[in-house]
Amino acid sequence: MILQNISLKILQVLFYFFPITFIFGNFMTNIFILLISIIGMIYYKTQLFENNEKLLTILFLIFFSIVLITSYTNHFFLKENPDVYKSILYLRYFLFLIIIKTLVFKQDVNINKFLIFSLLIIFFVSIDILIQFVFGKNILGFEPIKVDIFSIYYTGFFKEELIAGGFIMMFSTLSFFSIPLLFQNQSKISLFTIFTFISSIILAALLLAGNRMPTILFIFFLISSVFLYKNKRKKIYLIFTTLISLILIILITIKFENIKLRYLGFYAGLPNPFTILKEVKKKYPELKKYKNTGTLFYEIEEYGIKKKLSEKLPLEYEILPFHTGHRIIYITSIDLFLEKPLIGRGIKSFRNYCKEKIHKPNRVCENHPHNFFLDLLNDIGLIGIIILLIPVVRLFFSNYFDYLSNNKDKQFSDWVYLSICMAILIQFFPFKSSGSFFSTYNSAFIFLILGISLGIHQVKIGINQQRDY
Repeated sequence: MILQNISLKILQVLFYFFPITFIFGNFMTNIFILLISIIGMIYYKTQLFENNEKLLTILFLIFFSIVLITSYTNHFFLKENPDVYKSILYLRYFLFLIIIKTLVFKQDVNINKFLIFSLLIIFFVSIDILIQFVFGKNILGFEPIKVDIFSIYYTGFFKEELIAGGFIMMFSTLSFFSIPLLFQNQSKISLFTIFTFISSIILAALLLAGNRMPTILFIFFLISSVFLYKNKRKKIYLIFTTLISLILIILITIKFENIKLRYLGFYAGLPNPFTILKEVKKKYPELKKYKNTGTLFYEIEEYGIKKKLSEKLPLEYEILPFHTGHRIIYITSIDLFLEKPLIGRGIKSFRNYCKEKIHKPNRVCENHPHNFFLDLLNDIGLIGIIILLIPVVRLFFSNYFDYLSNNKDKQFSDWVYLSICMAILIQFFPFKSSGSFFSTYNSAFIFLILGISLGIHQVKIGINQQRDY
């Protein structure tokens, strides 16, 4: 009994402190996932397989199985994939998902406390970035990263890693609505002031961190919350918070030329879907002889850059502006996906197969497609992504309907339901540029919020079943 109690206490500590691991890097995050998995299996044993609705768990298991099967099928029968072993290691996230689900389902952790703690971490990281901006160093003496006179990244605790914005965005969208849980019994005006103050601090930190997409996603988060918030009378406060935050962004952008130029460059580089589809449809049969030679289109003498400079290329070889590079990466990714649309090419396949396309114009090789959905489509195809999205969409609507309902049997605060829904919505927003879905950084957060969401959903199903009996 004493050992069981100690195991549970350790699990709780690991769970509450999990957000901090993202600051220390992938190694620490993986250590926590490993410890949660091992201690969770020892503590819960067969309880891990207790489910009030088995279908969602089975679908998640099928998703992980597809990742494994697709990776090894392509490895053995088509082309060797040096990343194939990672499909086995990726199974750790299924175990992590199940243990987080069980912690929440058994109500062995306090979700209110977890969200509040996450909010405090985000606030502290944001303040540290502001300190780095004002004084030239953060509280640990780290200086910002200066790429050039127009590109300065205030990274705070993350030092050389340019991911401060992504971290703030992820955990702020998860924890922002824990503010009423932290400041209980406050007047409407007081809560409005706190909401506005914290959102302003977060947005200022996001702008200074230099990661443009997290800033845009947080604005989208604020706007979306206005529509999803159920209390029509109090909705006006969220509208004012959003408006004040937008005004703050405009003022900061106007004030600082480097920030202004970065966002103007981002706007100019927004991928046009019609341009992308038009380019993808082009087959370039005359260039097929250069496939798998490692030769870039720009290096082919009769079509390359040298000829481009001296005379106009034919219209079919229109070179698109590079800008942020996302347009070219998306074209390459879609081109690859269309060759194996059903099951994909296995985990982290893009970087291993993109060389097959670089003989065409407007194609490029990168580590990943910079979009979750394109990443999934390349690696596990339409079948895999549908299998994943079914439980994700189900959990989103399950928790959102719980948030809307006035059921007195609800075991969690409305703010918890709204927090989880917003985190899922932003994380799976289809049009955002992002890192790889299968990276430690993203997968750890994704299966954390899905595990919490699944646990909350299981609690509701259990209550409904008891009521039926």
